[in-house]
Amino acid sequence: MSVKIPYAYSNGTLSVEVRLKHAADVFLVDTVNYHKYQKGERFKYYGGHYTRTPVRITVSGVGNWYLIVQGSEYEYRFY
Repeated sequence: MSVKIPYAYSNGTLSVEVRLKHAADVFLVDTVNYHKYQKGERFKYYGGHYTRTPVRITVSGVGNWYLIVQGSEYEYRFY
């Protein structure tokens, strides 16, 4: 079973709000770094380890942005 990774397309600026049940690592990555993440390589990301919720991350750049959450169940919304 593969895990579905949420993503959204940005034409300039994109924000995401994530509500965590537990402390977790939350990353927002572009397509190039998402492929590195999938291969287990080092990747660049926006975000980090969060112990409080909600988490808000804003990025600049055109293209798809992928939301990776490790360590907690979560709800999210892109805006």
